[in-house]
Amino acid sequence: MNEVIELLKSHTSIRKFNDTKITDEQVHHIIDSAMRGATAGNMMSYSIIKVSSKETLSKLAKSCDNQPFIEGADLALLFVVDNYKWHSFFEQRNIAEVFPDYKGPSISDFMLGVQDGMIAAQNAVMAAESLGLGTCYIGDIMENYEYHKELFNLPQNTMPLTLVVMGNYDTKPQIRERFDKSCVVFDEVYPEISEGFINNMFSKEEFKDSDFAVKFYKRKIDAPFFKEMLRSIKKYIKEWD
Repeated sequence: MNEVIELLKSHTSIRKFNDTKITDEQVHHIIDSAMRGATAGNMMSYSIIKVSSKETLSKLAKSCDNQPFIEGADLALLFVVDNYKWHSFFEQRNIAEVFPDYKGPSISDFMLGVQDGMIAAQNAVMAAESLGLGTCYIGDIMENYEYHKELFNLPQNTMPLTLVVMGNYDTKPQIRERFDKSCVVFDEVYPEISEGFINNMFSKEEFKDSDFAVKFYKRKIDAPFFKEMLRSIKKYIKEWD
């Protein structure tokens, strides 16, 4: 099998790192790979903040839903949706005088920044894993709007999109099962999602636990962290109104 395909299909999140340091050369390759990701109009509507300070990692371990393993990472890369730099460029070049309709970054700019940032993040993850490093995405960075804004000095029209922690590790967890391909990949059009489709999609989970739906909803959707994430995301998006 092709090495790249094998690497992609063997991905799993690492949440326990050892003390071996990531080298400067490895960081260089990871960042360069991230920046070569596809980007709308070559705008690169994102920024990457490197975090290696144990003090900051410790703060993130608490602010990102109390996950102690974050502090044990050797490096974290914060991917930020960033329309502030292009907006500053347009302001400095007096674009509004030529295009009076320009009022600042729009929700479309925001969505393109989300796409750009996640593509860059995935490139970074694959580069890190190709170098033998372990990685884990931390979506909880979208929580605590006020705290993370201050912690990273984030200006208007920026949003912490995802945090990727990485480091060397000793043991790789077992790969987790995914949904059956028939529930995810469709030909030509989106199908009718019948009761039978849903039953088939979740048959393995509900075979193991008949209360799976209630327990999953309580653990994720009804959890305090999820409600806080919703609150923060609404505040971020208002910056693009």
